[in-house]
Amino acid sequence: MNTNLSSSIPSQVETDCLVVVVLDRNEKDRSERDRGEKDKPAPSIESNDAAVREAARDVIASGEVTGKAFETTLLHRPAGLRAKRLLLLGGGKVKNFSAAELRKLAGAAVRTLKSKSIRNFAFALPENGVAAKDGVRAVAEGAFVGNFDPGYYKSDRKDNDQKIDEVTIVVHGDTKPLESALQAGRVVAESQNFTRDLVNEPSNA
Repeated sequence: MNTNLSSSIPSQVETDCLVVVVLDRNEKDRSERDRGEKDKPAPSIESNDAAVREAARDVIASGEVTGKAFETTLLHRPAGLRAKRLLLLGGGKVKNFSAAELRKLAGAAVRTLKSKSIRNFAFALPENGVAAKDGVRAVAEGAFVGNFDPGYYKSDRKDNDQKIDEVTIVVHGDTKPLESALQAGRVVAESQNFTRDLVNEPSNA
């Protein structure tokens, strides 16, 4: 799987699908809920790109999108975007969001999209809450682990139509300082996948 970085505005990235994280910014604590105050989700598109936010406005307003962890909403031909599709991916409560959660979301995005025979996508890195280097590494790791195909490293493996060929991580600002984080994430994930492949290999005994 090819991975690369882009500093383009998310709405201007040409891809089969643009993935954007949605977080629930309702931070009512337990005492407020115990007093009977309604714990209503407050979904927030984690991108400052006005075109992306506008494309998601109707489903946000309708209540269809809540930001619940791993909730997926796929929009086709989103207005104002060069991407063919827009995947809104729930990341849970904003106070609990971290690089570890972002890694899981990247894996979820891969599994969701490859099941629909989508071969490439762009993942818009959230612009708040997670440091860019940590975010890039997390997305790279999660994407490779999510794309894991038992038998990948075997010379006699058959091609699998359900796989992602390319992932672009869309970042804010210069990409050069983030290249090492991208490569680190890729190396760690490929090592994990190689180990998993060995574990899954049938014994000849």
